[in-house]
Amino acid sequence: MEIVGLGTDIVEVERIAEFAQKKGALERVFSTEEIAYCLARKNPYQHLAVRFAAKEAVYKALPFGGVAFKNIQITNLENGRPEISVADERCRGLSILITLSHTEKYATAVAVVQR
Repeated sequence: MEIVGLGTDIVEVERIAEFAQKKGALERVFSTEEIAYCLARKNPYQHLAVRFAAKEAVYKALPFGGVAFKNIQITNLENGRPEISVADERCRGLSILITLSHTEKYATAVAVVQR
């Protein structure tokens, strides 16, 4: 497979915690499933932050622009491995690899797009 894009992002968890307090902010960026998953966690803002970083990393890695963050969804497989899906026809034939990491203060993600 040919690599057609690489993206990375780092986010301060506190910045996402502040963002989450704004009415309707989470719903503009995250899917209902993502919000439910994160809010059910012990440290929800770390999980929201790492998903925000993942969306930004994928956005940067895609070989085209104009994808809404809400159309980039992060889920977890049964083994905990993150998985990306993008609701955009232009992603047909692309494979997206993602890795996520977070600490108390920071969340980071790296995305690789292959064709």
